[in-house]
Amino acid sequence: MIQKSKSVALHTVRYGENSLIAYLYTQEFGRVSLMVNSAYGKGKGTKKAVYFQPLNIIDVVFYPGRNQGMGRLKEVSVSKTNSFLHINMVKSALAVFLGEIVYRTVKEEESNSALFQFLELSILSLEAMDNGVANFHLIFLTRLSKYLGFYPSGEYTTETPFFDCKSGQFVKVEPFHPIYFNQAHSQLLSKLLQTDYANAGDIALNGNQRNNFLNQLLNFYAYHMDSVHSLKSLLILTQLFTD
Repeated sequence: MIQKSKSVALHTVRYGENSLIAYLYTQEFGRVSLMVNSAYGKGKGTKKAVYFQPLNIIDVVFYPGRNQGMGRLKEVSVSKTNSFLHINMVKSALAVFLGEIVYRTVKEEESNSALFQFLELSILSLEAMDNGVANFHLIFLTRLSKYLGFYPSGEYTTETPFFDCKSGQFVKVEPFHPIYFNQAHSQLLSKLLQTDYANAGDIALNGNQRNNFLNQLLNFYAYHMDSVHSLKSLLILTQLFTD
């Protein structure tokens, strides 16, 4: 039976000369992988690859695979709420990075309307942002952890000045293990948890501070999910924000 769903493009792998495999997070079916024929080249019906740039919001019609295996694309079109992130270099780099993060961490092949809404609203927020774009991914990652099952508990105070990555809590004393945030990073994490996208520009960081904190945040992710090791898009992003 042919299926249709609004989708967020996450990642693609080229297949053969003119095709690709697209990984999507769909509103109706969760994570889906589709074979996309005639994705490159010339002529009518080709050049579908452009639709599948990371974090594009698209509508897809597809033939589902057997036993939740790979399906096959029938039609793709721009969603009415589609974003245009890739006309801006910084936003495009963020889209590639965050698309890879979601591709590596979200595996469920079932509908999760709350997660889809979070992704869609986040993408549209990034598109609309003028200030604080460089902090967007930090806020996004703190929010995404809620849907992955390890959202930080508590907040930074003088009584709880350290964030313990293992327990996922702000704690009173430095943990005996090395997987924790120092006081400065704990305070920043607490602030990010209380900051929405519209106020991202209120967080004053230089490039090195931003990159150092991102590495700490990814260590937190890596403790809970092995799949975030060796991110291919991380180098480009860190170079972009290096002072």
